[in-house]
Amino acid sequence: MTTDWTIDGVKESLAAKKISARELAADFYQRIDARNAELNAYLALSPERAYAQAGKIDALVADGKPLPPLAGVPVAIKDVLSTRGITTTCGSKILEHYLPPYDATAVARLEEAGAVILGKTNCDELPWAAPTKIPPTVR
Repeated sequence: MTTDWTIDGVKESLAAKKISARELAADFYQRIDARNAELNAYLALSPERAYAQAGKIDALVADGKPLPPLAGVPVAIKDVLSTRGITTTCGSKILEHYLPPYDATAVARLEEAGAVILGKTNCDELPWAAPTKIPPTVR
């Protein structure tokens, strides 16, 4: 399977039935399984959610219906954005058990556009708490 997917390439391959959204998600999960122990990029995976969304996209393809702009595109969500039912820690032990009851607007809009959410990616602890003033030596 190719490793250089683009948004347009995914949509075209789905429409041409060269690949299914479910197969693409499974391929990405295999890559994550192979490298995440080394990279520690993903904090949480959401295969149930991803495969449910992929199923919706595959049903659109099967029915010959128009595909949304991000149809089948696998995405990762930074751990600072609330994702319904997926642990959202903001990189902090304080929030290690927090399961948001809602999706952040950005997350909801990604799914509305057809994106397939694979899981949550790592971040600095409580990144919004970092100072925003740029040191003079960086300017």
